[in-house]
This record gives sequence, structure tokens and C-alpha cells, in this order.
Amino acid sequence: MAGKSDRFGLFAESWNVAGRGEWHSLLREICPREGTMTVILVLLCLAIAGRELYLAFERKRIPGAPEIADIRTQLRALKGTRDELESVRASQGDRLDRLTREQDRDREALGAADARIRSLISQINDRMVPDVNDRLHRQREAMERLAADLTGLRAQLARRLDDAVAASLGAEAADVVAGLLRVEPPETLPPAAAVFGRFVEHQGLRVELTDLDRYYLSGRSPRGLERDFIELVRALRGDCEETTEQLRDLARALGDAERGTAQIGPLLLVRTPDSLVCGVLPLAELLRPETPGLLDDLPAAERRIRQLPETRFCVVSGSDSST
Repeated sequence: MAGKSDRFGLFAESWNVAGRGEWHSLLREICPREGTMTVILVLLCLAIAGRELYLAFERKRIPGAPEIADIRTQLRALKGTRDELESVRASQGDRLDRLTREQDRDREALGAADARIRSLISQINDRMVPDVNDRLHRQREAMERLAADLTGLRAQLARRLDDAVAASLGAEAADVVAGLLRVEPPETLPPAAAVFGRFVEHQGLRVELTDLDRYYLSGRSPRGLERDFIELVRALRGDCEETTEQLRDLARALGDAERGTAQIGPLLLVRTPDSLVCGVLPLAELLRPETPGLLDDLPAAERRIRQLPETRFCVVSGSDSST
């Protein structure tokens, strides 16, 4: 009896049961007789052994266990790789975001620089281009005037040679008289110059040369001009429009200016802020040294014309106007 109890306790200890005393008490309660207990122990051992054999058989029966383990290992490795990829992706995403922000800043900086460049170009166009165009226009006009002067000099030289040929054959030498045109303000000069040219041509004169406001005219003798101009002044005083149309046009052109003077040989017109007078100076007076300076002093020139005989001057406008 004692041997059976020891075998029972050894069996309980080998299978890691809760405790020897507990098993003994439990089996004694269930099986009060020792024969019955032995049978139960044998059956219990057989059940446990069968269970273990069944589990071992099941483990051998499951196919691909090593492959499953290898797959699990690879899955764990892949999980680690995926984590690394996520980390790399996150870091690259941050880098891409940083590069995008830098590109945006660079784009804004380039846009600002482009705007400044366009602004500078616009300022240059607004400030410098008109000035350059104006200078080019003035230079073009100067070149055109120079070309016209050269053409005029060439024509004058040809006429001089023709006169020299005629003089060598016994003809009289051509006469040259002085002319002058000054007006203020300057913008009134072009229309006045056009009227002045028509009046000169109407009197049978041609312009040999111009030097600023001075003209050198040929084609008529001074005495013939003096005689014709006295008749014009007399007709102007008598308000004869048929014979004085060209002279009246010249007087109106001077009247449109604030001040100025026009001279064709002995004929002199003076425009002051208060009046406009015209007169015919004696030819002898034109030879005096002080006469050229008289044209620089408009009030003095006006007084000199008013001192002429009535047949030689006319007040076109202002005090003592006869028209």
C-alpha cells in the first residue's frame, strides 16, 4: 500500500501537478479503495500519453512548417524594411517640402528682380528714350538744314560763276542787299519765315545765303527796291489792299509775335509790345556804322522810323495807326 502511494506521488511530481498532498487527498475522496485508484492512475497516464502522441503526430502532420517559419522571418524583415522605407519617405518628404519652399522663395525673388528690371526699363524708356529721340530729331533737322545749306551754296556758287561769265562779256554786276528776320517767342519764327520768304520772292529777290537770322538777297538793285518800297508804304497808308497784300501778310506775321523786326534792303518793320510800324530808310543811312546796331534796340528803331517823312513810314498798329 505504501509502495503504491509512493508511485502515485512520483507520477504526480513528474507531470508538474499542483502538489502531492492535494492529489492524494483528491484521489482518496474519489476512490476510497487502492485497487480502484491504481486503475484510475493507469488510465490517466494512458490518456496523458495519448494526448502527447496526438500532439506530436499533429505537429508532424502540418505541412510546410519550416517554410512558414521562414515566411514569418521574412515578414518580420519586411516589416523592418517597411519601417525603414517609411522613415526614408518621411525624411525625403521633409526634404522635398524644404526644396519646394526654397523654390517658391527663389521664384518670388526672381519675380521681384524681374519686376525691378521691368521698372528700370520702363523708367529708362520714359526718361531717356524721349530725350534720345528728341536729340536724334534735332540732329536730323540739323543735317537736313546742313544739306539744304550745302545745296544752296552750290547753287549760289553756280550763279556767281554765271554772273562772272556775264560780267566778262560786259554785263552789269549783280546787286546784293541785306535782310534780317527776328521774332519772339521762337515758336512764331517758322510761320514768319515762310511769309518773309514769299515777300522776298514777290519782290523779285532770291536768297543767296542765310546766317542765323541774317539773309543775303540778290536780283534787285537797292535803288529800285527803295523806289518800290516807298510806293508800297504810300499804298499801305492809303489802305490800298490790292498792291499791299504781301506786305500786309508780313505785317500780320510780325503782329502775331510779341516783338521782332524784319528788314529787306531799305525796308524795315518793327514790332514792339505796343505797336507795329514800317518804314523805308534812305540808302545813305544804311551805310552808317550805327544803323546795324539800331536793329538790336527795337524802341530806338521804332523812334527812328517815326522820325522819317510821312511818305516813308506807316504805323500799321498801335498809336497813330492809319489802317
